[in-house]
Parts: sequence; structure tokens; C-alpha cells
Amino acid sequence: MRFLATADETGAIKEVVCNRGTDTSKKDATQPISIKKIAAGENLNIKSKILFMSEFNQELLVSARANGWITVNDLINESEEEEEQYLLLHTYKLNVEQGDKPVGLIKLEAHQTILVAFESRKLFAIHFNDKKFDINPIELELAGDKPIQTFAANPYQEGIFAFGGKENDVKIVKLFESKDANDDSFKSKSFYTNEIVFEAENVENDYLDLWVPVWISKILFFKDQPENGFKFVTATRHGQIRTYNTSEEPSPIGDYKICDKPLVSLNFTSEAQDEVIVTDTHNYVAKLSLKKIDPKGFRISSASAGVMFRPTTKLLGKFSEGGNTGAIFAVDTDLEDRLIAFGGLDRYLRVFDIDSRKLLAKVYLGTQITDVLILDSEEELIESEGDKKPQVISRKRRLLQKQEEEEEESDEEDVWNQLEENSKANKKSKKTKKN
Repeated sequence: MRFLATADETGAIKEVVCNRGTDTSKKDATQPISIKKIAAGENLNIKSKILFMSEFNQELLVSARANGWITVNDLINESEEEEEQYLLLHTYKLNVEQGDKPVGLIKLEAHQTILVAFESRKLFAIHFNDKKFDINPIELELAGDKPIQTFAANPYQEGIFAFGGKENDVKIVKLFESKDANDDSFKSKSFYTNEIVFEAENVENDYLDLWVPVWISKILFFKDQPENGFKFVTATRHGQIRTYNTSEEPSPIGDYKICDKPLVSLNFTSEAQDEVIVTDTHNYVAKLSLKKIDPKGFRISSASAGVMFRPTTKLLGKFSEGGNTGAIFAVDTDLEDRLIAFGGLDRYLRVFDIDSRKLLAKVYLGTQITDVLILDSEEELIESEGDKKPQVISRKRRLLQKQEEEEEESDEEDVWNQLEENSKANKKSKKTKKN
């Protein structure tokens, strides 16, 4: 398995190569094959730490930094020199004020473009050309007058995005018309419509007739989108999970208190999208059902109203093996191979099986982690030639091997399909002769 984790104190990234069963907290356990610092530089520090990173076309690593810089590294450079691996290809300073931090990095690989949103509602569209940025990114500003905490794409309706924040309920924006989208269009500011198509409404006042505070931290769209609206789920920094179907009403159709701490991550567990995994700013890491509701799942003690119970999503289990002593901000999933990776304030990278919640790897990195990326979920192979030091097979070679295996499987399937067609044709020919 191969992972990238941000090294917050240095502004760099650490690459971890390990196999299942790795645990650096135990002397007699399997140890990592390799841990090395990459994407380092002289001018990097905690002020330039990476808040978001994303793999782009399997070739590039795009990172959004806290100081407004965007960096691009080569993911498949196969240099034998360690310092030349993950070469820095480009660095670009976006036009933002000091202290304005990115809240989302979204890749539009089909159009060779990335979108980077900031707390100030500034949004930048940056187009790629031969592994390089265009010189002048498109600068937009999202609607509203309040800062935002999150920015998310609707992967099932091209051109549709959502954002929200503190006392800034969810807004859905149409950034562009999908039918008009082509690679060259993304280079023109006039292409972006930036049209608000939906604004969420809050739930009714609470049992004391008080306003229920809003603080959106994460947004996920459901695959099952209604014809005239949107379905999505949010996490909030008030410990709530809220579900929406805008074709029915603008306020949440489900509002569930999960915990007392702010929720900082939200991820689906499968293609069915009926379960989510959430983390908070303390040590809560849990799998929750969005279909099964516990009518008395959350207990409220009120001096005026006494003890009350509110319905909440059913807890399906916690990811507690291996311990956790701080907030988890970094989460990445591989739904095909059923893996989830966590990282946070306690400086450990932990990898779990999504279904069994079994700990598969635990690696101490010596740095706080804001984002993590699963590059490869397969077991790592070591090759050794003669007296040379054993080497981890490079990511480029792993990708080529996978491609060759897929091509062989495709060729084999074509052969069997052709044999089946020939067999049917022969049977039909025999019947014709008999008649």
C-alpha cells in the first residue's frame, strides 16, 4: 500500500509504503517498507502547509496550501535519485489576502481544470496544458457576504457545485452549462455563469423556540438526484448530520444530532451511499447509517425541560482499534478495495477495512496531518537484483503492470466472446441444414 500524508509542521509531504499488518507502535509487528519526505523546499513551513491535495490524471499531485500557493508535483517520475522523485513542476501564487485559506480543491479531469475555493468566497479555475498551468487563472467570487467553510462538486450533474459555512446555509451554484463545456471554454471568464440555483433554509426553532445555529462543514451529493432538484447530505460543526431533497422542500428532511463536538469530515462508505463515516475535533470516528434511525439515539438534559431524547442516525460502529487521541482532519477512501485512511493531530496514519473496521496499518509520522491520499491499495512488492539494495517497485511500473493486466483480461474476454459467438453460429448453421 502507498499513501501520501501532509507534514504540517514542515509544509512538505510524507510518502508511506507499507503492507497490511504494519504497526510502528509495536516492536515485533511488521514495520513500514519506506517513509520519506517529499515535496519539500527551503521556503516551506507550517504557514505554507498543505490543506488539500489531489491526484490528477494519475500523473500529477496538485496541492492547495494555507498561504494561497498552488503546487504541482510529478507523481510518476522514476528517477533513481530520491531527491528527484516527485519533482516540483510548477508553483503559482493565487490572488488572495494573507490569512485567506482554501476550503476546497476540485478536479475536473475531463476538462483539464481544477477549481480552488477560499474562505473569502474567491474561486479560481486553473486550466492545465501539458502538465503546466495556464499563466492566468480565472478568478470568480461566489455569492453571499459571509465566509465559507466548504466547497463541493455534484459529480452526477456537471457544472453544479455547493458551498456553505458559519451562519451561511448551503447554496448550490451552477458554474457553467455542461452542454457547452469543452477544454477551451474553461479558459474564458465569460463561460462561467456562477448562478445560484438553490438556497437551503434552516430547520424550525428548537424546543425552547430558539434559533438553531448553522455551520456547514462538509457536503456530499447523492447519486440518486431528483429530476427537478438535488439530494445531498451535510455535516456541521454543531455535530449534526442533515439530509436534503430540494424537490420536496428547501429545509432538511432529516436533522440528526450525532455528537457535541464539531464534525470535520464526511465520507460515503459504498456506492449504495446509505452509510457515512464521520470524524470530529475530539476522537470520534464512526460509521453511521443514513437509512436506519434510532428514535432515542441522542440524549438532551435541559434545566427547564428535563431529560429528552432526539432521533439520530444509527451508529454502526466506531473505528477505535489502534487508539486515537486527537482530531482527525485527513480522510481518504478506496471504495473498490474497501480501505479508509485517517490522519490527524496525534501524528499517526491509520488504515482500516471499511466493512470490518479492522486496523490494517498504523504508522507514526511525527507530524500533524491535514490531508491524506491513497495512491495504491495493493500489497507492495520488493525486488532485489544481485547485491543491490532491495527496491520498492515504482508507482509508474505498478501502473503499467495494472494496465497490462487489464489489457490481458480484456483480450481474454474478447476471445471467449468470439468463441461463444462462433458456437452459436455453428448451431444455427446445423439447424438450417437439417431443415
